[in-house]
Amino acid sequence: MDVLITGGYGFIGSHVANKFYKEGHRIVIIDNLSTGKAENVKVKHRFYKIDSEDSDCEKIFSAKKFDIVIHLSEHINSKNTSTTGDIVSASNNSGLVNILGLSEKRGVKKFIFASSASVYGNAEELPVKEDAKPNPISPLGMSSYIKEYYCIKWGEIYDLNILCLRIPNVYGPGQEISGEPGVITTFTNNIINGRNLIINGYGTRTRDFIYIEDLVDGIYRTAVSKECMGVINLSTNTECSIKDLAEKLSAVHKVRKIIYKEEQKGEIQRSRLDNTKVKKLIKWQPKYNLKAGLEKTIKWYLLLKSVDKTAKKLKKHLGYKKKRVSRAWVAYIENIIFFLVIAFLQWGHLFTDTKFFDLKIDYSIIYIIIMGILWGQRQAYLAMILSSALFIGGNLFLGMDIVTFVYTPENLLRLAAYILVGMVTGYSIERKNRDLESKDLTIQSLKNKYSFLTNVYNETKIIKNELENQIIDTEDSFGVIYGIIQKLDSLEIEKIFSSAVGAIERIMKTDSVSIYTLNIDGGNNFMRLRSRSVILEDKIPNSIKISNFKELEEVVKTKSIYLNRKLDPKMPVMMAPVIDEKKVIAIISVHRTNFENLTLHYENLFQTIVGLITNTLKRAYFFEASLRDKRYVVGTRILTSQTFGKILQEVKNNKEELGMSYALLAVSSKGETYSQISEKVVTCIRDNDYIGLSDSGKVYILLSNTKNNYANMVIERLNKIGIKSSLVEKGLDDL
Repeated sequence: MDVLITGGYGFIGSHVANKFYKEGHRIVIIDNLSTGKAENVKVKHRFYKIDSEDSDCEKIFSAKKFDIVIHLSEHINSKNTSTTGDIVSASNNSGLVNILGLSEKRGVKKFIFASSASVYGNAEELPVKEDAKPNPISPLGMSSYIKEYYCIKWGEIYDLNILCLRIPNVYGPGQEISGEPGVITTFTNNIINGRNLIINGYGTRTRDFIYIEDLVDGIYRTAVSKECMGVINLSTNTECSIKDLAEKLSAVHKVRKIIYKEEQKGEIQRSRLDNTKVKKLIKWQPKYNLKAGLEKTIKWYLLLKSVDKTAKKLKKHLGYKKKRVSRAWVAYIENIIFFLVIAFLQWGHLFTDTKFFDLKIDYSIIYIIIMGILWGQRQAYLAMILSSALFIGGNLFLGMDIVTFVYTPENLLRLAAYILVGMVTGYSIERKNRDLESKDLTIQSLKNKYSFLTNVYNETKIIKNELENQIIDTEDSFGVIYGIIQKLDSLEIEKIFSSAVGAIERIMKTDSVSIYTLNIDGGNNFMRLRSRSVILEDKIPNSIKISNFKELEEVVKTKSIYLNRKLDPKMPVMMAPVIDEKKVIAIISVHRTNFENLTLHYENLFQTIVGLITNTLKRAYFFEASLRDKRYVVGTRILTSQTFGKILQEVKNNKEELGMSYALLAVSSKGETYSQISEKVVTCIRDNDYIGLSDSGKVYILLSNTKNNYANMVIERLNKIGIKSSLVEKGLDDL
């Protein structure tokens, strides 16, 4: 399935993404990286750096048809906040509304919203169930309650499958203090850094803590379950006080000191969520108790701290702590150096005997213009001030007094020229820089948009090519599957069974397939091997007692596919029933396949192939029943010579191609009628064995999938009831 996760780089989102990928699903993540980090998700996925309320989200939904959308971008760990920023953030529902609208518009099968346990507030009864009336006392609780209402109403109006998961305090590896911290993260960070634990109040407040792996497993299983919808608590149903939490942490790692402070207002006093509903729906159980979860969490934080220390030492060793001179200081240094050069060129003759060319040029004006061009308005003004000071200082050094200098028009004009050039140059360059900066921002914005659209286009192109190849060229394409199944288009049951093995092997990319048949009339606890892959010769039994394997009983009883999720080596990878008129007549099994094939697509493909084979077998059985008078000697189970000859030839082909053994017995009749022979022989052979006539009218028994040792047992059994028979070793002249 294709899964979209908003906020997929956050603490919870990254673990959810990793879980879904490991289960064989394709992942797309939307995140603005405000709290999450890209390195949190280490599996293959597609990422878009945008906000969930961004209009570009529609392009993502247009490019890919999502089966499940998990909205985590607005989820905050269950902590009670009351700052203005939190309230403003909590009241913003534009992202949720945008994703909800696109999910409904693009036909998403399931929308999951991660809510918070804080919607319950101070519940009157614990554990609090889903039908309890919400009474939030914090901005987070109020926000979650409002967003839940949005989701549920949206689902009712637009027929969208909505699941709101009320999540308590989450903790575990990957939850950093700089991102979405909870009380355990804060405490753990203080412990490993040697700081005191600060508890508000007397530590009597209780919380329901859930380990991240348990939470993610619950999210995944509720997401793929058709029964899970509406509001569901996903919790451990365990209450732990903050004081007890501190003591449990101190038992795992040394705590410096526990300090109690005045309790804050708006805090939930007790919290414990009932998880009976989720247990009943999907049989989910949390695997980690608080002690085990804390041990794994502390271990992760200690490892992270060790890695940080090593990285700092390495950077120090490699000289990464060298400070670079800032660009502003470079500008000032260049300005001073240039000023000294100009001062020397213009007034250096006063102190040295060096004579310079008299170019009738005021070097200071050139200096001001150059500084303005190179560094902008600030350096142009500084150059203007320095040039003015240099000119005044030079004239005073030559003996001119300040009064004379002020009343000399030429001097004032020179200073005015400096000021004018500095201001005009500085302003012009600054305006040009602002225009360039604005254009750069516009270009960057267009580049980002272009890059985003290119990514969407490339992804759409890849999906298009994949679908095109699947339809036309691939081994499991519609055309190829149709061509393979066409080979099963026969009315002879034996030929269908033998051809089905080859078809399944090719389509399912395996070399280990078996087909067992059950008594079509029902009431049989055994199933007989009808056909199998060559590699399974002598590796699987010819007969299996169904009651010895609860998995087989479940397949027969529920008439549904079995997947060996526990990877039990004694059981096939997957089994599926062949059903005719609500009765299981055969079991098709794939015994072995490559691990990377164990995906949802592989399961669906197997179900499709079994369904096609079922239709072919139904048609063959119907044909056999409708022509029973022509295929069998009237009133017996003895096949006519023509029908028996075809079946015998197909069994011979199975021996050559699949190594399926068989035995042929010749019956010696002493004046007994066909009806008498049939009645006696039927009691001694299996359902998948045949009695038939040769062209000369002689009776033969064909024992399918049988070696000579079993054939001798049948001969002895027949002899006891007065039927003499002998094993036919080679070809028959009369058949």
